[in-house]
Amino acid sequence: MTINDLNASRPNSHHGGAQYAVYRARFGATIGLFAIALFTIALILARAGAVHAAQQNPADIVALQSAQLERPLTAGQSSVAVVTARIADGWHINSNRPIGNYAIPTRIEVTPPADTTVGAIAYPEAHLVTLAFAGTEKLAVYSGTVQFRIPFSASAAFRNSVGAPAKIELHYQACNDSQCLRPVSIGTTIDLSAGSTASTTTDSNGIGATASGLTENGLASSDSAIAEVFLKHGYIVGLLVVLLGGLALNLTPCVYPLIGVTIAYFGNESGAPRKVIVLASLYVLGIALMFSGVGVAVALSGGLFGAALQNPYVLAVIAAMLLTLAASSFGLFSLQPPQWIMQRAGVARPGYFGALLMGLGMGVVAAPCIGPIVLGLLLMVQRSQSALFGFVLFFTLAVGLGLPYIALAMAAGSIRKLPRSGEWLAWIEQLFGFVLVGLALYFLDPLTPNRLITRALPYYAVAVGLLLGFISRAGQNLRLFVVIRYAIGTVSALALVYLLTHNGPAVTQLAFEPFNPALLQTAKSEGRPVVIDFSADWCVPCREMERTTFVDPAVVRAADKFVRLRANLTADNTANQAIIKQFTVEGVPTTVFIDEHGIVRKRRVGYVGPGEFLGYLHQFD
Repeated sequence: MTINDLNASRPNSHHGGAQYAVYRARFGATIGLFAIALFTIALILARAGAVHAAQQNPADIVALQSAQLERPLTAGQSSVAVVTARIADGWHINSNRPIGNYAIPTRIEVTPPADTTVGAIAYPEAHLVTLAFAGTEKLAVYSGTVQFRIPFSASAAFRNSVGAPAKIELHYQACNDSQCLRPVSIGTTIDLSAGSTASTTTDSNGIGATASGLTENGLASSDSAIAEVFLKHGYIVGLLVVLLGGLALNLTPCVYPLIGVTIAYFGNESGAPRKVIVLASLYVLGIALMFSGVGVAVALSGGLFGAALQNPYVLAVIAAMLLTLAASSFGLFSLQPPQWIMQRAGVARPGYFGALLMGLGMGVVAAPCIGPIVLGLLLMVQRSQSALFGFVLFFTLAVGLGLPYIALAMAAGSIRKLPRSGEWLAWIEQLFGFVLVGLALYFLDPLTPNRLITRALPYYAVAVGLLLGFISRAGQNLRLFVVIRYAIGTVSALALVYLLTHNGPAVTQLAFEPFNPALLQTAKSEGRPVVIDFSADWCVPCREMERTTFVDPAVVRAADKFVRLRANLTADNTANQAIIKQFTVEGVPTTVFIDEHGIVRKRRVGYVGPGEFLGYLHQFD
């Protein structure tokens, strides 16, 4: 029996419609089984990361013991605040002027009250140490009990009778002999008119939050633009900005697979527009639930967002889901799920259960969509340490990401308005099936050597075009459609000739050296700027940058004067974990631009196109 025979055999009668409803319910339940398996794998990985990260909280390393003025501040006079910090035994923090190229300096940040100014802060004297992971290089650090002296001066207009709170924040990165934790900050507020500490705040992830991780309105403060919106305008405006940010994520390359899956899935759904809207809403709900769950788990664990896709089992399950969906489009689906799932899915509501769980599976696919807004949310959740707040943030972001897919599902579902047994529909279903097979191959690409599947995909697309154009029997009795089919086949044949005979001009790829701290030191000594590309094999936007940004001739020429390093973070090993913590890499791709003095000038998270990348390079001219 051929593909067309199977498609044509789907009945048009009322009885046939009931059989097709059973078919759709079985299909949805089977997809659900795959999605549940994928969800379980993701939770196991996230839990493992959370357990690993929970071993040591950076905020527990340093404690502000006191902050006292030598004398209360009065109008026209000066005073000095002495801030005493205690560093846990076995740990240290970098000095304010570290020797290491990329050691994060300790710094005091002061927000003075009105009519006062802050003088030059006196940092304690550092001592030199040599650590196991730094080789023979000595590092300037603080350990034990240290004191910082902060001079304040009051103008003639200063009034000490109404209270004068000054906010003091200590930003630091804690390390021991074998590892460095993520940069964090702790803070305190001192009343300059009284000379005593008013309150102390602690931020476990670098944002000035209270000891519970939240400020008065329940949000961690941050220099993040998103956090500032929440702090200044409240939850409603903040969540609206997050929703719009989710919409903006649809402009990133990593969501492209969702487009093909959505069209293919809902192109096979029938029913009135209201039903398609319900199915699409459940699909988007599944994306939102999985996306937000993974996002919160990673944010609280401090892991790399989207890193579950480095696991070959996760990639294999995603590919299996897509291939199962493709089998349905080809009319070859015969796998029978357990009867209890069939009963839960319900013949009267075919596809509802499957739509939700298909969305759950695609939520993992959306996870690598890292960008500035996702980074901002990760930092906010890490700092708040509130799983509920994090879930609401990521759920809102995912809803914004998924809203366009409701309209896309409506457009794809309208194909069902054509006759059920029409040859046009059979051809369209075959097209959807081949698209899904191509997507499955795309997700399996990281498991193949030298990106073999990526190089083979153009030939696969040509083969599909030839098959649908000249070989498939679907649509042979529709004169206009025959013309369309032959046109597609002809274009595919010409494309095959082009692929086989035309090698094209030689493309120069921007070359990167493997990340090595010694090369950073060499670049600084030679006075050369550095660009570091943090990527991973599972990272979809990273592959897009390889295909577009890093082959752009202008980018290749402008980057010639840079030392170009690449840190491949695919493997979850000790070395990569140290790099992630050292550079505070929340997701990939991340690109860091460093000047000739070893100072980070620009950090860009997410896909960077050729024009934007070139603009960053020209800032060093």
